Amino acid sequence: MPYAALSPLAEFFRTLPIPVVILDLETTGGHFYVDRITELAFLHFWQGEITPVSRLVNPTIPIQAFVSQLTGIDDAMVCDAPLWPELLPDVLPYLRGSLLIAHNSRFDYTFLRYECRRNGFTFATAGLCSVQLSRKLYPEFFKHNLDSIIERHGLAVASRHRAMSDVLAVAEYLQLALREKGAPLLGQLMRQLANPPMLPANLPAAVFQAASALPDEHGVSIWRNAADDVVAVHTHIHAYREVAAMLRRGHGALAQAVRLEFLPTLGALHSVAVKGSVFYRNRLAPTDGIVRHTIKAEQVSGCLKTRVRPLKAGFLTEPPHGLFANPKAAKRALAAWAKKFGLCPALLGILPDELPKGAPCPVSLVGKCSAACETGDWDAHNRAVAAALPFLPLMDWGRTPRVKVAERDELSGREAAWLCDSGAVWLPEPDNVWFCDKEVLAVMKGKFKAQKGGGEIQAA
Repeated sequence: MPYAALSPLAEFFRTLPIPVVILDLETTGGHFYVDRITELAFLHFWQGEITPVSRLVNPTIPIQAFVSQLTGIDDAMVCDAPLWPELLPDVLPYLRGSLLIAHNSRFDYTFLRYECRRNGFTFATAGLCSVQLSRKLYPEFFKHNLDSIIERHGLAVASRHRAMSDVLAVAEYLQLALREKGAPLLGQLMRQLANPPMLPANLPAAVFQAASALPDEHGVSIWRNAADDVVAVHTHIHAYREVAAMLRRGHGALAQAVRLEFLPTLGALHSVAVKGSVFYRNRLAPTDGIVRHTIKAEQVSGCLKTRVRPLKAGFLTEPPHGLFANPKAAKRALAAWAKKFGLCPALLGILPDELPKGAPCPVSLVGKCSAACETGDWDAHNRAVAAALPFLPLMDWGRTPRVKVAERDELSGREAAWLCDSGAVWLPEPDNVWFCDKEVLAVMKGKFKAQKGGGEIQAA
């Protein structure tokens, strides 16, 4: 099909705020981590112009026999083709910031992301699966694979399972749908089904450019206003799609942003630690409020008392002592803790409120209190309390207060570890502080739940 015959489709795509790319990949197999791309083809539509790109790629690994039989691409055909990192500088400018359309787009999109990451490039963009689009446009049909669409609509395909032939088949099908269903419906469905979503068209130029270059990976986004003040900090699992969704919703402080920075990370805990560092360096106050309740050991006239206090999001010089859902739970745990470690509840200041002021320690009356209680040796009491503080109960945490947590990027092999203790993560730079917020607890709760002995969490 000559490219000029796609002029009606090209004119329709002019109504979208970003370029459109119809893409297809052929690969050595179907495993994202193991297999590699052997052929890439796409049509790039922008402002009525159509740019075709078709390239064989040397995958550096053998092509599986059944794949060669299906596609007609064998090892001999690709042995002298360019390597993927040699092609990336030429093809990525066409793909970034576009709406990428592919049949079963998850396959093509994920392969592109992984191949880019392996070779030191980041890639993410808006995506649209033409299988899902077909289901919405033609719900009366059961099958929506490309072979069924080709047969149903009588599309001419020169060489099925070669990348450019399949691209042209999808393009011809979209043009047919445009003619049969009309531009309003097709445009509405394309915007609704885009996943990741398209970036809004009315963004500041610097924000649009930075968001278009985001990977769809773990990281931290930092948003600055015209005065260069940080107005928002967000952690991400899939940065591009989450940022695009936030921008489309007009997410709060992001409306003030004129500049976007992105810091890639290895995983969820790394992201929380980076977020904490950004808050600390910019002297920002976390907005999480009260995270849990904890115990403060306070000297009153030389005697250590234990007080239930709110654990607020922010920075600490040492990790929290205990982690509790509410004051009532903390008081119950304090009583059990004092009994376990033989501490005097009267000296600790945790006797029930209903006891008369100045009443003797009820535990000492039955001869079961600490020696410090009997003798009034406050120094011995203080030493015993200090030794027992690290063993206060913990809610939403593992059995060991202090743990070392490793995170690893499977594609690059990079890994790092962080020290966590009782709801806080340690930030050695710049000032050896502990950062506590609700996200630390949420991330660690998920990691403890997933832990199957050993693995990424170890006692420290």
